Amino acid sequence: MEQLGILYYVGSFPKLSESFILNEISELTRRGHNVAVFALNNPDEEVTHNEYEDVRVPVYYANTSYADLPELFSRKPLQMGIYQLNDGFFKMLSPKQAGHNLLLGRRCSEFIGSLEFSVDVIHGHFANPNKVGGMLAARDHDISCTVTAHAVEIFKHPNVDRIQYVCDVMDHVVVPSEYNRRYLREKIGVQNDITVIPATTRIDKFKPSGSTVKNRFLTVARLVEKKGIQFAIEAVNSLIGQGYNIEYHIIGTGNQREQLRKQVKKYGIGDSVNFLGHVTDERLRQELSEACVFVLPCIIAENGDRDAMPVALKEAMASETVCVSTTVSAIPELITDGENGRLVPPKEPEMLAEALKQLLRNPKIRQDLAQNGRDTVHKKFKIRNSVDRLEDVFSSVMSAENNK
Repeated sequence: MEQLGILYYVGSFPKLSESFILNEISELTRRGHNVAVFALNNPDEEVTHNEYEDVRVPVYYANTSYADLPELFSRKPLQMGIYQLNDGFFKMLSPKQAGHNLLLGRRCSEFIGSLEFSVDVIHGHFANPNKVGGMLAARDHDISCTVTAHAVEIFKHPNVDRIQYVCDVMDHVVVPSEYNRRYLREKIGVQNDITVIPATTRIDKFKPSGSTVKNRFLTVARLVEKKGIQFAIEAVNSLIGQGYNIEYHIIGTGNQREQLRKQVKKYGIGDSVNFLGHVTDERLRQELSEACVFVLPCIIAENGDRDAMPVALKEAMASETVCVSTTVSAIPELITDGENGRLVPPKEPEMLAEALKQLLRNPKIRQDLAQNGRDTVHKKFKIRNSVDRLEDVFSSVMSAENNK
């Protein structure tokens, strides 16, 4: 494929919980494409993925604030605003969102002009209102703009009209699953072209590297409601009560951290549950390989937020660790119950405990499911397959732009 200039327009970069973005950038640069990143902010996380150390791309941080308000009255934002008068921009976005996007559009446009290579397409991740700034910059340079719609921004307290506007104002929409595609079509009413491309996972980075630790469970997730970790803790408590000597490791941080710790303390199982917080890539691979079962009992949160197809499940499957999850959203597109893992209904800790117990009592079944899980991700979810399809999307929107 011909060399492309691609600008990634994202919220935070690099962000531990958004490894799929870094994976895409890493693979695209490996293929010889020119890539730059326009990020709204730097998360300043202490631990980063190894790939970030190997990727050298221009990065611009917008870091906008109210002090930047006078910029709105400069030529470029005013011109951008005039061009959007009949495009739903001021109708679908609040005054604050419109002003913010005009600022972002100006800075993104100027960043594009400062690069040593030409940008052919802007690609955003998460279809929230601030991605409209990327569209403004794209129109300013007569190039295409695409976006990947993930989960929280379309499921949590959805503003249907606004989501539809953000998706339809782009040149193309990418989603990580068929579940997302159906949701945007049927629930939101998006009319734009939609392509399903699973979130990129570096399958080869994760592999079995040693023997498993008996009765060791593992969860890798942000400690938030939609991950359903409280139900995993309930299931662990049930198994301990039945005489099983369980060791449960939890990797990640989030706003439910203290609530989950209190739950563990209430059950009196603190000696069996270990909260590890953020870990290095080396420690993550070790934990995934040593665990005898990976558990992620996802739910639909009270505010509607939910996962689509968690990357952590793919990483565990690649590590040849059997996964137990739930029938929420697109997870059944990844795991078939009894074939390459186990699925139980959400918010059913007793059924979760029973599935975990069956795996503990049947090492052969556990081994077969784990092997099938590894085969699944290697056949269907390799990063090169996803980036191949992403390149096809970029080529199609560029061709459409050139034919206008």
